Amino acid sequence: MTEPDLSTPLPAPEPPVTLPAEWQPLPDAARTVSGIVGAISAVVMGGGAAFLLPLVVDGWPARIGLALLWLAVLALIGTAWGRARWRRTRWRLDERGLQVRRGLVWQSETLVPRTRVQHLDLERGPIERRFGLATLVAHTAGTRMHALRQSGFVDADAVALRDALLPEAARHDDPL
Repeated sequence: MTEPDLSTPLPAPEPPVTLPAEWQPLPDAARTVSGIVGAISAVVMGGGAAFLLPLVVDGWPARIGLALLWLAVLALIGTAWGRARWRRTRWRLDERGLQVRRGLVWQSETLVPRTRVQHLDLERGPIERRFGLATLVAHTAGTRMHALRQSGFVDADAVALRDALLPEAARHDDPL
């Protein structure tokens, strides 16, 4: 059994990614993903009517055409809704924590203080992976809303946000 060579210096750690403190829009790829997810959601939720709506007309070609038209309209509405949500979402990370602003008519602003973060998750669905995006889930302590789930971050930004939001005490409590 050979001893490991301890004279070789360890590689220097990579410098942390610095995130800007001003309000940031979600990336353009998130617009596409929001449109796709919105279209799929609208078709799934309203797709049942595609089977009932054609019953008001006679003949199978007209029924099939009306059902397809209804599904296309639902997909367009869902795409527009998803893109509008993308356009009205902003985020920033400052010394207090992560803030997310959403909405036009019903506006909400959520702050996840660094001191309240319990743990952080990164989720990547198949559509998000295709576009290099991730969803950051910040689980908090003692609040009405126990987690903030924000999709549409570039994968590298999501990882940097996760690392930046990790409480300082939790960074050094691992026994390894």
